[in-house]
Amino acid sequence: MKIGSCLKKGDVLAMQGTLAAGKTTITKGIAQALGVKDTITSPTFCLISEYEGSMPLYHMDVYRLDGSEDFINLGVEDMLYGDGVCIIEWSEKVMSELPARTITILLEAGDDGTRTITIQNWPYSEEVLN
Repeated sequence: MKIGSCLKKGDVLAMQGTLAAGKTTITKGIAQALGVKDTITSPTFCLISEYEGSMPLYHMDVYRLDGSEDFINLGVEDMLYGDGVCIIEWSEKVMSELPARTITILLEAGDDGTRTITIQNWPYSEEVLN
């Protein structure tokens, strides 16, 4: 939720991690911080879900795509460079198409149920992450 409270229009978050690492769970917290009232679910089969809050939230899951060309063919440019926040699960498949300002969130699940979260390219105060 702390991450979501800092995000601004045009921010793109590239979520990476194994199945059940917590990508959708983090998205739920971000959505809550953005004032989204709808239930957040993984968009695995619909590929993109759009939610309204203090700004639009575009939640994408590119797991089922073959690569960057399929991603671009979805018409994502308006979302990536628009007035909302984009969260892209399984983003490692399409990193070449994401803006340089993209914030990468890598989630690693431990055998004991713990999670390690690594955030790269965070442009906001480091205090938020602590």
